[in-house]
Amino acid sequence: MNDDKKYDNAADFSYPENFLRYLGTSGGRFSMIKQARSTGGIWFRYGGINCVVDPGPGSLAQICAAQPALDSAAIDVVMLTHKHIDHSTDANVLIECMTQGGFEDRGLLVAPQDAMHGSDPVVLKYSQAKAHSTATAEDGMRIELGRGVTAEPVAHFHHGVDCFGYVFRGPGLPEWGLISDTKLLPSFSKRYEECSYLSINVTFPNRKLRLDHMSIEELRGLLTTLHPKTATLSHLGAMMTSPEGEKYLRDLDTPQTKVVPGEDGMIVDLDSLAIYRKITKPVADKFMML
Repeated sequence: MNDDKKYDNAADFSYPENFLRYLGTSGGRFSMIKQARSTGGIWFRYGGINCVVDPGPGSLAQICAAQPALDSAAIDVVMLTHKHIDHSTDANVLIECMTQGGFEDRGLLVAPQDAMHGSDPVVLKYSQAKAHSTATAEDGMRIELGRGVTAEPVAHFHHGVDCFGYVFRGPGLPEWGLISDTKLLPSFSKRYEECSYLSINVTFPNRKLRLDHMSIEELRGLLTTLHPKTATLSHLGAMMTSPEGEKYLRDLDTPQTKVVPGEDGMIVDLDSLAIYRKITKPVADKFMML
């Protein structure tokens, strides 16, 4: 297990060759509305492919403000796990970035069927036409992202919409995965069993039978049968991001798995599994006596 590390925006820090950065770790309607944390989703570079997953409200703003810098023109893939607005509102503008306003014939859009088609798509037909190609996620298929990197959709169960997690694989690279918004399913232990690292959406402290979101209680159960080396938690609901909610995020490690609550700007090295948190500095007084 690797100890967490710190990085300073102004220091000599560069991204690892393969990494994930949380553009936002908030989730759910109330957390989204308040934006105490961002709902920007995830940026990852893996096998030379740059992908943004679930670009919700503020995703492009977080990309533009990121230090070390992220280049929105370098995005190769825009990917959705499902169509809910806290996961998808910036998908159209990131396609504009990926294709340089539609003047470059490049980029891949990956999304469930109901996010792109039907009576209420969240990715505009206008935007879909700008991407070089699109792929409709289906359970168990292999989606080619480029350079030999693939994504395997894993069927989820989430409030009546098409929803998928993904398992990512690349030549000579460690396998890793994403569990999105969903009720806990028995299939996860098998589908994600080869992943050395998982990003898991965990919204509530305790199980809520009427809501298709995982809880800390269910996470503990999952980690009795699924043993990644490291798991980080995102899509944290308002109850867990409040000052009182910190107690729910303690003592989650198992003998096999280091569990780390996600923070906006947190970086995971997908090779070493080192975790980097941004240094927070005290804000200087605005007014000083001279």
